[in-house]
Amino acid sequence: MSELGDTTAVRRQDGPRPQEVSITLLGPLSARVGGKPVGIGSRAQRTVLALLVLADGREVPAAELAAALWGGRPPASARTRTALHVLALRAAFRAAGHHGPVVLGGPEGYRIPAGTVHADVGTFDALVTAARDAAGTGAFDEAGRLYRRALDLWHGPAPAGAGADRLWARHLEVCAAWSGAELEAGRHRQLVPALTAAVRDHPLHEQLRHNLMLAQHRSGRHADAAEEFRVWRRRCTAELGREPGRAVRALYYTVLREAPPAPRRTEPGPAVRARAAAAQLPPDIMAFTGRAAELRSLDTLLTGSSRAAVVTGPAGSGKSGLAVHWAHRSAPAFPDGVLCADLAAYDEGPAAAHALMGRFLRALGTPVPEDPAGRAACYRATLARRRVLVLLDNAPDPAWALPFLPDGGPGRVLVTSRRQADHRAVARGAVLVGLGALPASEAAALVGRIAGEERCAAEQEAVRRLCALCDGLPLALRIAAGRLAARPEWSVGLLADRLADERRRLDELSLGGLDLRTSIGRSYHRLPAKAARAYRTLALLDTPDITAWAAGVLLGVPADAAEGLLERLAAENLLTYTDAERYRLPGLLRLYARERAETEDAAHDRQEARDRAGALLFGTRGGERREAVRALCRLAGAHAAQERYARAAAVYRQVLRLAREQHDPAGEAAALLGLGELAAADGHFDEADRRLRAALAASAKADDLALTARAHLALGRQCRTLHRPALAGRHLDAALRAYRALGSLPGELAASEELALLDTEPSLNLVPRQAVR
Repeated sequence: MSELGDTTAVRRQDGPRPQEVSITLLGPLSARVGGKPVGIGSRAQRTVLALLVLADGREVPAAELAAALWGGRPPASARTRTALHVLALRAAFRAAGHHGPVVLGGPEGYRIPAGTVHADVGTFDALVTAARDAAGTGAFDEAGRLYRRALDLWHGPAPAGAGADRLWARHLEVCAAWSGAELEAGRHRQLVPALTAAVRDHPLHEQLRHNLMLAQHRSGRHADAAEEFRVWRRRCTAELGREPGRAVRALYYTVLREAPPAPRRTEPGPAVRARAAAAQLPPDIMAFTGRAAELRSLDTLLTGSSRAAVVTGPAGSGKSGLAVHWAHRSAPAFPDGVLCADLAAYDEGPAAAHALMGRFLRALGTPVPEDPAGRAACYRATLARRRVLVLLDNAPDPAWALPFLPDGGPGRVLVTSRRQADHRAVARGAVLVGLGALPASEAAALVGRIAGEERCAAEQEAVRRLCALCDGLPLALRIAAGRLAARPEWSVGLLADRLADERRRLDELSLGGLDLRTSIGRSYHRLPAKAARAYRTLALLDTPDITAWAAGVLLGVPADAAEGLLERLAAENLLTYTDAERYRLPGLLRLYARERAETEDAAHDRQEARDRAGALLFGTRGGERREAVRALCRLAGAHAAQERYARAAAVYRQVLRLAREQHDPAGEAAALLGLGELAAADGHFDEADRRLRAALAASAKADDLALTARAHLALGRQCRTLHRPALAGRHLDAALRAYRALGSLPGELAASEELALLDTEPSLNLVPRQAVR
């Protein structure tokens, strides 16, 4: 198998042959001919191509392709339309420079001849087969290495469609096989963090759960293994309607039987306890870089001035890494133990908090009271007399951890959360540590330590560009640097170029068990519906920051409601503060939100948001706001001209609210005119009359002759429609007079035509009509 790896590496270094067709299925599908991308235009074409590649030379019947394309209910023209998709694929490959046959037709369907294309799924299968052979001979180190190489071929989750479920099931199967080989090789301690992340991402996969329990048990973390089984049993009965499998149950009984009893009469010395405490921590973070100021803030837990600390920051900012690194560095200061829990596996209610307290007390060898109040009191008393560090990672909300904060004594608590801490944590004396992007120098140093310092020193500008594209987030930087370390033939500039494509950047930032998209998603899926919609809509803007007022215009809500939504997003660390009034949506968080918008929002809603953004001039000065109001009026008028009346009315109502907030009578008049004309066109004459009269008053207050003329003309039409000729004539005469004063020939003609419809000749010298008669 090593020879296969060497051959593959040589081929990559030499570059693809001019006619070589390579297709990637382990992630978003793409195809290339001699390195040139193939423009596959539609999802249907991608589905057909994926099925043909997965068939590995076998002819796929046209009926099978049609079933995949139309969900088991193909139309009568399915065979013809499938053939058209195949023709489009052939044309795409020809356009990319491939002149030979790629997709061939057969008596019943289509096939890609074996050996015609080079697919990453074939390399994946070859590596997995070799890994299984190695495991079969007891060479578990080699098996683990080969499984790892196979998993590293994945560059993102496979897109939804035919074959995706099968591919992802194979991926999870190989994840379980890899962890099994690593366990057999004795690397159980190093495996716990990766398996914890895998179980969090795939909570219903029993083999991964079994392997995590086994790794915890072999690492001496018997209480964690037993608790993992209890969590799994609750999920099985609640979501799957069954008990855990036989292998998991057998392992649980082994854990209970082999776990050492809690010490009663004698206690080990401080050095022994310190080693046991360190052993309960996840492994320290490889190549931890920077964060000197934040580490100093956490050091106040050692000096006695603070008893708790809360580390917050956006997804990927390195909260867990900082906490684990500090805990390892400070473990000797906590000879009575270090208690760790990843709260991502717990519910948010008080019952979960009490269950976790029970787990901690059992780990410390303390009897656990049954009632919640007694358990909480016992926990506080234990922390008051023992020098213990409690590390609560991934708290859903810092407030969730408040019951765990010590009231006094030597015990200390360290909490990490994606959500910002509120005043309650401050009132309890907690140190607040906020994480953001790494400074440019530290980001570059982190990439160099993982990818190779000499390699990065030779491409310093490319490294700076890569760090900027990763927003300086440690998780994104580690993934990018890990990809470089795994691909020594790549230059830093090549990866930076791949990341520069916004459509694939999040796909590129995925490596093994690390996935930035999944990390951001955990914050996004906590949002209520209105805040989630606001997050998706804000991402459609191409401006770096926004005020609450401008967000209200974009979202179609009052400024105070918009500010509440922005504050909620900022509390979840999905927005950052630029200054006291402006908010910023960083690049990677913006890309994720745009993906969600494409998936969750209708096309017309996205277009409406883009229209509003195009009409909006961002700023806080009054003049800019008035310009934005007029631009929104133009947008509403365009909607009305294209008969999108409901959308036009929504924009006019927003303009009316904004104009009144700004004491802008001209904007108010324009909005009222628009609403009145729409109401008249819809036959709501009472509402139209009320709106138009209010518009006439507002235009007079604004001293705007053009709006006054338009209001008189609209009222004249309204009165003529309602057979009120005298009143209609007065308004139309006033409109004609105003348009003449403005020198507006189209306005004069419109007023004259309306007067003609009243069977009245307009007076050229504007004397009263009674005198003309």
